[in-house]
Amino acid sequence: MKIAAVQMSGFPGDVWGNLDKVRTHVRAEATASCRLLLFPEISDLGYDMQAIALGGRDWWPRVRDELSGLAREHDICLVCGVCLPGPQGLSNALVAFGPGGDILATYRKIHLFAAGDANETEVFSPGTQIVCFDFEAVRFGLSVCYDLRFPELYRAQVLSGCQTLLVASAWPKRRIDVWKTLCAARAIENQCCLLGANRVGDQGSFPFGGHSLFVKPAGEMTLTDGISEGLTSGVVDLDDIAAVRRAIPALAHRRPEIYAEALGNSVESL
Repeated sequence: MKIAAVQMSGFPGDVWGNLDKVRTHVRAEATASCRLLLFPEISDLGYDMQAIALGGRDWWPRVRDELSGLAREHDICLVCGVCLPGPQGLSNALVAFGPGGDILATYRKIHLFAAGDANETEVFSPGTQIVCFDFEAVRFGLSVCYDLRFPELYRAQVLSGCQTLLVASAWPKRRIDVWKTLCAARAIENQCCLLGANRVGDQGSFPFGGHSLFVKPAGEMTLTDGISEGLTSGVVDLDDIAAVRRAIPALAHRRPEIYAEALGNSVESL
């Protein structure tokens, strides 16, 4: 299955402008025989805490209908970072729409970033569920940006059968080497594919780093530059994933009983 990450800039608070960008990319890139397109973190409102706080509760129905219609029109799986309102407040979410326009999965970012660059906890509530979904015989795991620093999330996804990890991000330019390193590590240690869609563009004091990428299970990487909007694609080959896992059966060599003893957990949780 051919899948692709869309590297895209955005306009803080300009939902219609951002959706126009999404629409343009979908129409251009759906013709490239991709079955799944992944867009960056908060593609609807732009990664700007002030804009999200002001408009985050109002736009989701229109964003949902637009993304659903695009997936249906182009017969693809469309996975997009959005601001999602709910009973617990706003969520930094990643939503997967199937070719029929239906929602296949909704992931709410578990690990919220709160450091010098931004404080997501001021506007978002953290998610509590690890989310995977199946599409055309491939199982995908969903995550967002800062989640990359928490390998337990990805190991749990792979142990539930995931073959491909999808990461939507707004990773800053100043730490872009960390982005590339962590994406490669998550793919290699879990012997799976990883597709990462990052933002690009200079948003005031928070320039984004681009370098959207596709990583194969043995670590081979295809990536874009840090400047341009565009597409990074790769092919999820289940036979290749299986071959890598047979050649070095690291997942089978895990010692969960030892980890459980050290952490005071049950073996089943590890």
